[in-house]
Amino acid sequence: MKCAEKEVRIMPAISVIMPVYNTEQYVGKAIESILNQTFRDYEFFIIDNGSTDGSSRIIADYAARDPRIRVIHNDVNVYIAEARNAAIEKTSGEYLYLIDSDDTVELDMLEKMYSAAKRTNAQYVVAGYYMEYYQQGKFSSYEVCPDEHFYEQEDFRKNAIKYLTRTLLTVPWNKLYSLDYIRKHNIRFRNTKLEDHHFNMDIIKDVERVYMVGESFYHYNRSRPGTDSQIVYNKFLNQKKREHFKHTMEVYRYWGIDDFATMNELYNYQAGRLVECVSETCCNSTLTKEKRMSELKTILNDADTRMVVTKIKSNSLLLAICVLPIKWKSILMCSVMGHAIGFAKKRFSYSFYLLRSKVAQKAK
Repeated sequence: MKCAEKEVRIMPAISVIMPVYNTEQYVGKAIESILNQTFRDYEFFIIDNGSTDGSSRIIADYAARDPRIRVIHNDVNVYIAEARNAAIEKTSGEYLYLIDSDDTVELDMLEKMYSAAKRTNAQYVVAGYYMEYYQQGKFSSYEVCPDEHFYEQEDFRKNAIKYLTRTLLTVPWNKLYSLDYIRKHNIRFRNTKLEDHHFNMDIIKDVERVYMVGESFYHYNRSRPGTDSQIVYNKFLNQKKREHFKHTMEVYRYWGIDDFATMNELYNYQAGRLVECVSETCCNSTLTKEKRMSELKTILNDADTRMVVTKIKSNSLLLAICVLPIKWKSILMCSVMGHAIGFAKKRFSYSFYLLRSKVAQKAK
């Protein structure tokens, strides 16, 4: 009697996940930046998340040409957290990589990040990225990049603040994640408006080995040709920033870190976000005057807001000035400040975000 041969499935090194929703102008370049990687040992999940434009056709065309692509079709658009989680359940790689469908990556990214992961047995590999803008027909970019360094748990916890305040830890697309670690700790994206932050904070809570790659690979398009850096106001911004701060503080309490220097860096980081919330609220033309006033009062009277503006020792004169109207609970001064910042963001978005980035780096 002949025994049936057992099928042996070779595990890919990396599982790449890309959710797609109505990005037909950009998704082709995003897909090609993965397919053209110098590193070839990966599976590529593309989630057609209920697209209604030509994205589905573009995805199908690429999938027909490359067997590494596995398409997941959603009949309706679902939260990006739900879409990513469904794909994570299907992965079989050693590491997870996440990319947005309207961005691109350097062609040696997977090779260099995987090499760093294997060389150090890191569970969490973090690289730099480029923030890119089109404004008044001109292209500009700036780089956010860590210094090359390997951390074990205790050392990473002591140094995490300098990466948090530079937005290197809370975004998902500049990292390789160990899938064994994700499964062991049952970490998934939460169905909230702040899914990226929660996912990464859940990851770093117990992470033991972290590698910082001193190169930038990801091209994040803050604005597109033709949009001229228009500002879209986010009605959930205040809620997201409050969640962000609360979860970050929870992790630091879990770590047992509460020294003044670290806490003050967190207060400075949150103060900048409070200023952003005030500006967004003041400039949000979709809100009635009464609703704007109500939202401002909610921000100004929030318990975490009061703690931050009371305890903070500002790292920059600019931030100290911007915090004063919030500290004084002055609706009028907040309105003036908010509109001034809103104008600067809309008219000089690249310069505005570059300045904010430099302030964050200078603080360290």
